[in-house]
Amino acid sequence: MQQSIRFVLCFLLIATTFVCGQFSALDKPVHELSLIQKINSDSSIRWKATTYKKFEGMTLREARKYLGTVIISPINNLPKKKMPKNLKAASHFDAREKWEDCIHEIRNQEECGSCWAFSASEAFSDRLCIATNGSVNIVLSPQYMVSCDATDYGCDGGYLNNAWNFLANTGIPSDECVPYQSGSGHVPSCSKLNKKCQDGSDIKLYKVSKKSIANLDSIEDIQKDIQENGSIQSGFSVYKDFFSYKSGVYHHVTGSLAGGHAIKVIGK
Repeated sequence: MQQSIRFVLCFLLIATTFVCGQFSALDKPVHELSLIQKINSDSSIRWKATTYKKFEGMTLREARKYLGTVIISPINNLPKKKMPKNLKAASHFDAREKWEDCIHEIRNQEECGSCWAFSASEAFSDRLCIATNGSVNIVLSPQYMVSCDATDYGCDGGYLNNAWNFLANTGIPSDECVPYQSGSGHVPSCSKLNKKCQDGSDIKLYKVSKKSIANLDSIEDIQKDIQENGSIQSGFSVYKDFFSYKSGVYHHVTGSLAGGHAIKVIGK
């Protein structure tokens, strides 16, 4: 038997829809020393670059499996949410400091383009804890989304708005019930997951109210909402130079588009 619990929360998608996948002709090495030297020697560039053992000998095409997301079109079908004008956005904010017990750790999607599922389920987990004052403090299952969301593409990616529709229409269990299994790129069928939890207990699904899914389209509103309500989901375009990022404030300097990444945002 499946039990459903509906929570009326406000979850956010930034003004762009993303889908994981779809790139071509990216067969050069991820790390090029000339590119790294160029970045580190230019004082106008606000970040520093380095090499990582993880990407040694890897092409950009191969590295894409650690990503997921590319901009497709604006999210025009979601209601816009405006935060109160009299609410001031803080110059610095870290949700981990305000909600120490509710902002869960960032996890590794491994070799699967499941960023769309990880970032959505993690933002949901955090906000569920915050909205219930910590009484429901669990990590929710990205695997259930990867395997069971038929409107998205498992390890080959997914649309952020579709992910939230799935959270509203179907819901997801805890990660303890259905743990992550797709790190190698293999996606178990939904029929193998949606009958019982791993320990044999009944699956309990946690849902988002569909009316609470909204779009923030200004930086100020995004900042305000995070400091009032907690983590949000967003995404950004990933260029080749990002794989060499070490420190500082990243901005694209050089290199082709590799894809994109859906993320959980917790502050500024």
